[in-house]
Amino acid sequence: MLVLSNLTNLLSQIIALPALHTAVLFTPAGQLVTFVSEPIRPKDEVRIIVGLSGEVWQETREQGYGMVDSELGRIVVVPVEDVERKPGSTAEDPLPLMLIALNSDESMEWTELQAKGKLVASHLARSLSKYREFLVVRKPSTPLTTSAIASPAPVHS
Repeated sequence: MLVLSNLTNLLSQIIALPALHTAVLFTPAGQLVTFVSEPIRPKDEVRIIVGLSGEVWQETREQGYGMVDSELGRIVVVPVEDVERKPGSTAEDPLPLMLIALNSDESMEWTELQAKGKLVASHLARSLSKYREFLVVRKPSTPLTTSAIASPAPVHS
């Protein structure tokens, strides 16, 4: 069972003040799961980090991580991947279980920020891998067309 307080506690352990001040766990669809911030930030500001991180991830996912220098500081996005591929999963299933965004000021090196992200992602992967079928929204196997959506239901007499 996933316990939100345990996830939050894990994120709080990687905060390294004053440089690394915010850690966010969110879904690939952009849904905020939990976050830790010192000092406390408004949730709207954290949602901005989630939105920006999601965009960065979409643009850089082939690299396996994303980085951006923004007005909010340095942000690194790291995927929480399966520990091992389950039978029946395909190589075209690119969505990670979750994403982690770490936000720091300019004093923290990119490599250190990325290493911390990968460390917490690998730790979370062990717990989250068994919940893949519940965590990841898969793409439909056959895309819906407008004609299929707009087709009226058959009339029964």
